[in-house]
Amino acid sequence: MSTLAPGACNFIPPAGGSAAPARSLVNALEATGTDRFGATLLNLLQETCDADYCAVFRLGPDAPSELVTGSHDGSATAHARVSTYLQRQTWARDPAMVYAQTRLPAHQTLLMRVDLSDIHDEDLREAVWPRIRDRVVIAGRSGRSAYSVSILREGRGRFTPDGLGRIAESAQVLISVLAKHADLSGAASQRTAPSDAFRSLADTQACLGALSALARREAEVCARILHGLSTRRIAQDLGVGAETVKTFRKLAYRRLGIGSERELLGWYLGLQARWRASHAGA
Repeated sequence: MSTLAPGACNFIPPAGGSAAPARSLVNALEATGTDRFGATLLNLLQETCDADYCAVFRLGPDAPSELVTGSHDGSATAHARVSTYLQRQTWARDPAMVYAQTRLPAHQTLLMRVDLSDIHDEDLREAVWPRIRDRVVIAGRSGRSAYSVSILREGRGRFTPDGLGRIAESAQVLISVLAKHADLSGAASQRTAPSDAFRSLADTQACLGALSALARREAEVCARILHGLSTRRIAQDLGVGAETVKTFRKLAYRRLGIGSERELLGWYLGLQARWRASHAGA
């Protein structure tokens, strides 16, 4: 296994083992071009390597763009994280994405495993990988376009050698499936398919302020949590201390009757649907 960048990520060669489950691969092919593709792709990756999240990007000349995401609980969590990752240009400090974006060989599909313990950029870790235990990135080309897929495992240990072997054996096929989906769906429509709920921090904050019972500071903190900002970044953004941010978060969660970021996300998506409906004729 050759080192890609010191302590950052490594190439994983094909292991000569079994590939992805055939039935799940067929299901993914049948779902290309539809809004079911993200969930179907994640189901394929769950059966292949027990993944919890996936995020697929089209690699452009200047920056990556979101193609599709999948979350194990059916929520918009992965989409929200990717929105933050792209909007704040965090990808430019991600060693695997930078390599895929700038140095991807013309006729080679790569599989890279990121060593999260050696990612010391706090914003990168907290905004995108707050509870992630392992991450593998596939990058490759199909036709004139290049794609990468980030495959993430949450709090149940690292990917197994067998799982990594199955990903490696299936990598080129997966890139071809992604290209087929991109061709059928169109990048513009697919970028907004999971949800329009995170177009901008200002929209999120306006929605919370107009339709919730949250106090102003509570709404400001919750909006930034929903956009993936760490406690430290929220404190900097609002000009307050980290402990103050934690206090407003606690008060907001108590007011809403929730206890986690995931519950906040679910509550907000329902609220945002009402916000869109109320502005439909504006």
